[in-house]
Amino acid sequence: MSDRLCTQSSAMDISVATLLKSGKPFDCSTDKYAVEGPRVWVKFPFLADTLPGGTVEVQGDNNGLTSMQVHAELDDGTLLSSSFSAQEVTKYWRSKGSYGLPVPGSDKPELRKRIRTVYLAIDRPKVVSSISLIQLASKQKWDDLTLPLSIMFATLCGMAIMPLIYNAFFYGAMRYNFMLWHSVMIAATVCYTFSSSGLIFLVFPETSLITKMLLNYWTLAIGVSAGGFFLLRFVEPGKIAPWLKVIITVTALLPVIVTASVMRIDGGYSMDARNYYHASFLPVFFVVLYAMGHALRRGSRAIWYQIAGWTPIILFSLDRVARGMDLYIGWPILDYGLYFMLVLETIILALGVANRIFRLRQRHEHTLRQQAELTLLADTDGLTMLHNRRSFEREFDRNQREGRYSHLAIIDIDFFKRVNDRYGHEIGDTVLRVVGSTLNATPHFAARIGGEEFTLLIQTDSRDKRKNYPANALADICQALIQAVDDEVPEIREPVTFSVGVATIGRRASLRSVMATADRRLYDAKNNGRNQIVWIDLSSNKSAKPAGTASR
Repeated sequence: MSDRLCTQSSAMDISVATLLKSGKPFDCSTDKYAVEGPRVWVKFPFLADTLPGGTVEVQGDNNGLTSMQVHAELDDGTLLSSSFSAQEVTKYWRSKGSYGLPVPGSDKPELRKRIRTVYLAIDRPKVVSSISLIQLASKQKWDDLTLPLSIMFATLCGMAIMPLIYNAFFYGAMRYNFMLWHSVMIAATVCYTFSSSGLIFLVFPETSLITKMLLNYWTLAIGVSAGGFFLLRFVEPGKIAPWLKVIITVTALLPVIVTASVMRIDGGYSMDARNYYHASFLPVFFVVLYAMGHALRRGSRAIWYQIAGWTPIILFSLDRVARGMDLYIGWPILDYGLYFMLVLETIILALGVANRIFRLRQRHEHTLRQQAELTLLADTDGLTMLHNRRSFEREFDRNQREGRYSHLAIIDIDFFKRVNDRYGHEIGDTVLRVVGSTLNATPHFAARIGGEEFTLLIQTDSRDKRKNYPANALADICQALIQAVDDEVPEIREPVTFSVGVATIGRRASLRSVMATADRRLYDAKNNGRNQIVWIDLSSNKSAKPAGTASR
């Protein structure tokens, strides 16, 4: 149809009858789209034999339209006319950002065959595509397509929204900021698809064409800008050079800056300003293409998802920019490809985000494991795997706040030097390990604080009703120690026994004072013959209790 179009401009108050009487010729040359004037007239033939049956409508791009008129000239010169306000044009929306205005008389067979020419008046058109994409089409065909196309676009929007829900769920737990930029990109994609496809008129029928146009332009600008910042935060650290990060940031902001400068709220912008808008996307497209290759050369694994998702988008967008700048007319069907690529890109990047989160999670868990291992090494005795003195002192300080333990015991292996001298240090180390594992199996806090000295912070057990609970509990522990060494170190032929000093942990007592008391009672146990537990000073009548019964 575009090769049969002819154009002319006039003042706003010129009617079609006045225009035709003036005899001013229409421009049918290759420069016909460079028309200026408040009212643009488009003339094209109505070839009834080549058109589908039923009502015929004039279709075109509805971006930036205001009021319009459609006139059908019959074979006798009679004019059939229809006028549409800007808001009425929206009621004739077609999927994918088009309008469809019925040609007067085309719904009546007796008049349809007499129509020779159609004249379309467009008041203050903003884009060349308002003229260049005009065609005659079957109203019934597009009425039948409205529902399936609407369902298709709604499905695309729904598919794009799903990763947005995923991001919202996981951002609450993980707080990776690239997820926010990805969410902005998704929101922009959904809004652009919802608006430019015409779904906005289905949900919000009172939406003006100017509102739709501004929404289209702003969502694209915001989405592309967010993509640049997503790239900077999504790719692994060190995979994009600092100088390139600066360039990406500047070019990513350019579409938003230009849009804010040229797209006024009232829609009153010039054709040149619209060209500036589309041109503002070119730097970020080429910079992102370079940056993806740059990150790939530096060994980025995450960038593969952006290469897969963004390369088709950029190619389709370059076509859209060229058509937006009126460099060529192109094929409108490519817009459908752009919609599908936008949604496909959203899904691909959602998979990339999931993979990136998984790898970051793995690295975080590895770091936590390393920290736990370092903490364990710092707080653990390497031979017995019990807590060391540092860990023991920290636990005692915590106990003074929480009151979990009632007594402190120092346990010493009797004649341990003799074991080392008689059986060797390897057997001695085995004894220490057996003692450590046995103490670790008790419900009390056990630590190794010296060569053959161990400490126990004894938990208060209200269920144990025995008199002298700590001493009796320690007697059981010492018996278990003697038996364990006997069972697991058969090389030692004589019993290995234990001496224990016990002190009560006062609420405000210091570690130094409690240790001194327990240590003093330990020495009392040793001086009193070893293999016993001393829990009070020897001045008491009940100064000591056998630590356990040795059997061999």
